[in-house]
Amino acid sequence: MKAEIISVGDELTSGQRLDTNSQLISRRLGDLGISVRYHTTVGDELADNVSAFRIAAGRSDIVIISGGLGPTADDLTREAMAEAFGRPLEFRPEAMEHIENLFKSRNRPMPERNRVQAMFPETSRIIPNPHGTAPGIDLSVSVTESDRVHNCRLFALPGVPAEMIQMLSQSVEQRLVDELDLGKQRWFYHSIKLFGLGESDVEKVIPDLIFRDRVPRVGITVSKATITLRIAAQAACETEFQSAIQDTIKQIRNAFGDVIFGEGETELNDVVQNLLAEQKRTLSVVELGAGAWIGQMLSEGFEPSLDSGLKHLSWSTTHRTTLDPNQLGKLAVESKTAHQTDYALAVGVYPPLSEFSDSSSLPTTLLQVAIVDPEGKTIEKSQTVSGHPELFYQRIAKTALDILRKELIGE
Repeated sequence: MKAEIISVGDELTSGQRLDTNSQLISRRLGDLGISVRYHTTVGDELADNVSAFRIAAGRSDIVIISGGLGPTADDLTREAMAEAFGRPLEFRPEAMEHIENLFKSRNRPMPERNRVQAMFPETSRIIPNPHGTAPGIDLSVSVTESDRVHNCRLFALPGVPAEMIQMLSQSVEQRLVDELDLGKQRWFYHSIKLFGLGESDVEKVIPDLIFRDRVPRVGITVSKATITLRIAAQAACETEFQSAIQDTIKQIRNAFGDVIFGEGETELNDVVQNLLAEQKRTLSVVELGAGAWIGQMLSEGFEPSLDSGLKHLSWSTTHRTTLDPNQLGKLAVESKTAHQTDYALAVGVYPPLSEFSDSSSLPTTLLQVAIVDPEGKTIEKSQTVSGHPELFYQRIAKTALDILRKELIGE
């Protein structure tokens, strides 16, 4: 069952307002096992709406339209549905009665223009709107294209989020379950997080797993230098889903090993925080150069206890610092001693991005990391790091955190 979501309004196409309705509707349809294939945004032009509705009805089984059901001249959804599918608008007294009663309950006179909200395309059904003057529209159509007849169910809902959500929950979802026999299965998702490889490198390792028609599906996304493998499948419940994806998880773990740092919504800083807490160890951090990223990452959302936690010392300068081979290790030892922590991490250097302003290549630096463990042993590593200017410092910080993570787990 394929679905499409259409959001209507100049405020959306102009970028003046963010379309959050489509995101919410997609999630709710996924809970019913419906695959959302398209998101369409269209402005307040009648011809554009007619075209968008016809295209959607020709390629999708379910279309949910959000917006354009108000009483003003730029609210064109009902007119566009009528024109798109040859269903002239007709007056529905029961809808008019609801609108009039709503105005009476608010002690306000009803503007004559609101009568348009009681007009519905022929054969369509009303979707009740308990707290608003814009009833929704439920319309079933058949579209013929190239000698092929395609049936589609369209639901038009107000753009006001509070009204839309209530109508979606109380009416639309119930009709999809009762009348189309949906909801027996839903989409479930499981994420595996990787760091240290590029997106294309990951794809090369598991080409068979990311094949589009594979069940379960495996998708690759990148955000802030972190790779996420998202496993998706339809199942009746979480237990059935977890059983179905175990072989895929095993294949991913075998393929990537310690490049995997976590699952779900876990980030690298969360993993380091949790390892320190589990081991009841403390950490001090020294960062050199044009930034102090790790201390901030580790501090967010972490509440150190008496037995475990983090102590941070972040040094930031406005120019590149030159390190001799022994300097960084000495700084880590000094930090561990001064702050009486179990571990100390020293990272250098965050070079100013101005150094790369005249370069056509990505910013690149040789990152040096020094870690002092609870026994006083100093571990020093270096790694070349490069990345887009907006992500360069995050990549440096995450590279250092990943080196610390592997040290904490004994790798």
